[in-house]
Amino acid sequence: MVSVDPENAVVEEACGQQKRISLLAFDGPPPRPGEWLIVHAGFAIGRMDDDEARRVLADLETVQGGVASDGAARGQAEGTRQ
Repeated sequence: MVSVDPENAVVEEACGQQKRISLLAFDGPPPRPGEWLIVHAGFAIGRMDDDEARRVLADLETVQGGVASDGAARGQAEGTRQ
């Protein structure tokens, strides 16, 4: 996460762009920097662990011929894992 408040977060998409998303549809504990989020229509709707996210991104690359610009988004902050 680049930043987070109770209702919104700024995440870095798989393609590298930053995007503001809503956390209003997110169930569970608030996301933390470095976590992978599932984003649909501007809303975080779930999270994935690193292994699952890497599998999904590999599948998207296979299907689309490149990294998808929407779908799995990973929040990154300075100092978090790459």
